[in-house]
Amino acid sequence: MNSFGNSSLISVMAHMAGTVVEMSPSLMPGMQVKKGEELLTLEKMKLFCQVSAPCTGVVTAVITGLGCRVLEGEILFEMEV
Repeated sequence: MNSFGNSSLISVMAHMAGTVVEMSPSLMPGMQVKKGEELLTLEKMKLFCQVSAPCTGVVTAVITGLGCRVLEGEILFEMEV
């Protein structure tokens, strides 16, 4: 976290179980992302779900990776607001 004291850490979770089939190059620790920016895509049985940044901030941790299977509610990445 930064030294401003008003930042918060947000965990972004999977809306459905599936496989990570696409990841943005912006989804790396230290990268600045904007609200609504599509960061990864989950796929399950030909159903695709885009996961976007819920707010503008900095990615602090990426928990999943390309080709990884995730469960609904599993943390995909974290960001600092």
